[in-house]
Amino acid sequence: MKIAVIGGGLTGCLVALELAERGHPVAIFDREDALIQRASLANEGKIHLGYVYSADPTMRTAQTLIDDALLFRPLIERWMGAAEFDACLTEPFSYVVPHGSQVSPERILEHFRQVDICLKERQDELNLCYLGQAQLSSFAVAGRCPTTQGLWVETPERAVWPAGIAAVLRTCVASHPRIEVVAGAAVCHARAGRGKWQLVLADPGRAPEGPFDIVVNAAWAERRNIDRGSGFPSSDAWFTRFKFGVLLENAAEAFGGAVPRNATGTLGPYGDSVYYEKDDCLYCSWYPVGMCYTSCEDDTDFLLPAAAEANRLMRETWEGYATLDPAYGVLGALAGRLEARLVGDFIVAAGQTDIVDPASGLHERWVQGPRELGRGYWSVDTGKYTSAPRCAATCADAIAGAA
Repeated sequence: MKIAVIGGGLTGCLVALELAERGHPVAIFDREDALIQRASLANEGKIHLGYVYSADPTMRTAQTLIDDALLFRPLIERWMGAAEFDACLTEPFSYVVPHGSQVSPERILEHFRQVDICLKERQDELNLCYLGQAQLSSFAVAGRCPTTQGLWVETPERAVWPAGIAAVLRTCVASHPRIEVVAGAAVCHARAGRGKWQLVLADPGRAPEGPFDIVVNAAWAERRNIDRGSGFPSSDAWFTRFKFGVLLENAAEAFGGAVPRNATGTLGPYGDSVYYEKDDCLYCSWYPVGMCYTSCEDDTDFLLPAAAEANRLMRETWEGYATLDPAYGVLGALAGRLEARLVGDFIVAAGQTDIVDPASGLHERWVQGPRELGRGYWSVDTGKYTSAPRCAATCADAIAGAA
C-alpha cells in the first residue's frame, strides 16, 4: 500500500517508521522545513504515570498513561539504542502540593497510592519496566515547600529530553529507504476518488499529491481542521491552548552547579521544572504566564510572543515558579544575560474550560488513539507525548492487519 502520513511530529514519524518496516512506501507531509519541530519538541518530555491527574476520580487517565508509559521505551528503542535512550532520561520528579490546590492534599496522596498500586500491577501483568527502571520506589512525602508550606512528594516519574529523541528519529526517517519526507507542505485536506486519496495542499500553486491507498492524519493542532475538510466533522467540544515555557542553556553554571530538582505543581495552574543533563538545559513553565492563548475553536494561527517581550516573559516565568521552588529566585535579575529562549506550541484536548476549572474535561485524558473515520482514512489523537509510541504502533498494526 502507498501511504501518506500528515504531520511529522513524534507520532507521525513513528507511524511512518512502523509502516515502512512492514514493507509499505510512506510519504510524510509536514508544514515545517524539518521533522519534529513543534509540539513534540516544545514540551517538558515527562513520561506520565498519571500522578498529576488526581482530579479524575475514575483513575482511567492514570491507568491509560501507565500502560502508555510502560510501552514508551520498548517502542522507541525499536529505533534507538539503549545507551542513547538512557542518555535522554532525567532524574525523577517531585510534586509540590501548594495550599490552594484544587484537590486536597489528602485526596492527592490517596491518588498517588492508587497510582503506585496500578503501576506495580501493570508492570507485572505486561512484564515491562517503566523506562527500563527495574526497581521503582513508591511515592514519599519529603517535607514542605519553604515558600508555600505545601507538601513536597517524591515519585519515580521521569522525563526524556525531547530534542535527543527527536534527533535520533529524524535520522531514522531520513535513512529509511521506503520513507519520503515532503517538507514545507501544509495539508488542507484529503480528497477521496476512485478508491484512492489525494492530499490538497495549502499552496494553491501546487498540484494535489497522490494517489494514496491510505491516509493517516497524525497532525497535532491542525488535525481536527484537516479531518473536517476531508469530510469527517466532529461535534465534540475541544479546547485549544497555546503554552510556552523557558528553555535555559548552560543551566548548571547559571545555578552555581546546583540545578533545581525536577518538579511539577499540583493540582491547578502551576508549572514544571525539568533538567536535561544530556545538553545541560533546564525547562521551566509557569501556567499563569505561559498560557498565553485559549479558545474553544480549532483556531491555530497564534504564534509565540514577539522577541521584544521575551526577557520580560522569561523573568515572569522564573519568578512565578520561584513561589514553588525558591532556587529559581536567582534567575529573575539575570534574564537578559542568560542563554534562554521561549519554546511552545498548541495543546489540544477534549473539554470546554481551562484547567483553572476543577470540573474541566482537561483533567481527564484517557480517550485517545487512532480511529478509521472513513475507508482508508485514519485520524490519530495522540493525547499526550507519553502516548505517542503506543498510538503510532496501534495505528500501524490496525492498518497492516486490514491490508
